[in-house]
Amino acid sequence: MRILLLLRYGFILTLIFLCNIVIDTAFCQPPVTIAFASNIDGNWEIYLTDSDGKIPVNLTLNPAADYYPTWSPDGTEIAFFSRRDDNHELYVMRADGTNQRRLTHHPATDKAPSWAPNGKYLAFSSNREGHYNIYILELNSGVIKNITKNEFEDGIPIWSPDGTYLVFHSQRELNWDIYTIDVTTREEQRLTHQPLMDTYPTWSPDGRYILYASMRQDVDQADFDLYLMDAEDGGNKKALTDTPTDEAVPSWSPDGRMIAFQSEQDARWVIHLMNADGSERRELIDNDAWAAQPKWQVRPAGLSIEPSFSQYQQWGKLKTPYEVINN
Repeated sequence: MRILLLLRYGFILTLIFLCNIVIDTAFCQPPVTIAFASNIDGNWEIYLTDSDGKIPVNLTLNPAADYYPTWSPDGTEIAFFSRRDDNHELYVMRADGTNQRRLTHHPATDKAPSWAPNGKYLAFSSNREGHYNIYILELNSGVIKNITKNEFEDGIPIWSPDGTYLVFHSQRELNWDIYTIDVTTREEQRLTHQPLMDTYPTWSPDGRYILYASMRQDVDQADFDLYLMDAEDGGNKKALTDTPTDEAVPSWSPDGRMIAFQSEQDARWVIHLMNADGSERRELIDNDAWAAQPKWQVRPAGLSIEPSFSQYQQWGKLKTPYEVINN
């Protein structure tokens, strides 16, 4: 299977080269690679597909559960977290699934990695001090620094495109809201202030906006929809989806034109794609498996990948982010 993946890489790179010397046409818009987590083979693994939903390729091939892939800025490696050795730790592998290696060694849970734009750091969440906070791992030295020190839960950090901020969700003031933190000064800013949960934030490629999942209706069938807001101050909030089912864990394509996300369907998570304005929504892979946590590969590598991970729960009840990612 990996031989077929390498052949696909070669074809895509050749197509990109040819499109650099001919007139730009629809033919010269190759599908982008996406990494995601799925239980297609009966166990949670990291897979690759493309924006056309080609047959997924299993990268991890490990009996332990593997979740939450994130791409290196040059598109050559994928970090993820895994329950190998009976504990959640951070791992990294090449984009073809080879050279899988462990990055953290701690009895606590380390999860949800996010690669810094300069390629030198991974942000992640961990309960090393008894509750989840945000940490930064320097990849060359292995040094880990605690970025937030909060008695409630901080999770799912994502780097800003310029590498100066992290956006994350937190359960401070007994409610899940979206915050940013300057990684140098540690100055924090709260961006959402509504009574129900705001979770799973991510930056637009140009750094101007933050996309996130928000629960707005205080009813038995409350659900998450995707919202957009200004990154600077949380202003101009706008709904991109409005359905009776959940949408969460969004990921922007590198060119800013499309959004991948996990969506509730038939009591499981599946991956959907849509335009950045919320139009032309479609399912990525049509099968009976769970799929979640999609992430696009950066364009220079010529491949795009989406992560997906999910666990069964009763829909329509109030859910916390950690019921989705850490059950």
